[in-house]
Amino acid sequence: MASSVTNDIYSDLGLAANKSSKPENKENLDQTDFLKLLTKQMEQQDPFEPMDNTQFIAQMAQFSSLEGINELNETVSGFEDSVQSNQVMQASALVGKAALVKGDTAQMYNMSQADGSTAPSGMLGAVDVPPGASKMSVEITNANGQVVKAMDVPVNGEDRQSFSWDGRLSDGRPAPEGNYKVSANATVDGKGQAPQTYVGAVISSVGVTKNGPELNLDGLSAVKLSDIVEIIN
Repeated sequence: MASSVTNDIYSDLGLAANKSSKPENKENLDQTDFLKLLTKQMEQQDPFEPMDNTQFIAQMAQFSSLEGINELNETVSGFEDSVQSNQVMQASALVGKAALVKGDTAQMYNMSQADGSTAPSGMLGAVDVPPGASKMSVEITNANGQVVKAMDVPVNGEDRQSFSWDGRLSDGRPAPEGNYKVSANATVDGKGQAPQTYVGAVISSVGVTKNGPELNLDGLSAVKLSDIVEIIN
């Protein structure tokens, strides 16, 4: 009985050959491809000037390092996906809650009362207190840039001081519905500064972006999860 001899070096190396009749469309080389190229290089080398052992080892070490980097990238990518999923779950628990958000625009609207009348929702906010501040004030302006409310903010050693407005004009009438701007001024060593302001807003929904979850606010633009500094209720 005639015996057959197999000269498939990849089978000898424990690497299964691709039996598919259609060539595989690959954009990246893997370990099998690298061994095939290396074997081909050894077959085509000049027998009088064979590959130097140092060069051979260097090529193997380079590929091993590249494989390790690819595996690390895959691990980091999986970790990022896991972190983002956890952030989305945390953010979804905030839907329907009111929060203090980094920003300078707040929405004012009318609320229905038990007797059928309406009342302004008012506005809640906060402002960072710069070190050494001796005096602070806040102004609230409407869409036309007119000041509808000005108030002093106490400086009592807190890093962040809250303020509120009942939504009524100086004559007691409710302010019109819409968005209002908040600006703050702090006096430090006789000079004025514009500290960071925060406004109260209701979180209506959560969106997912490549940079992580975004919180959509009632009547306002979306903000990052890191822009939330306090949950009011």
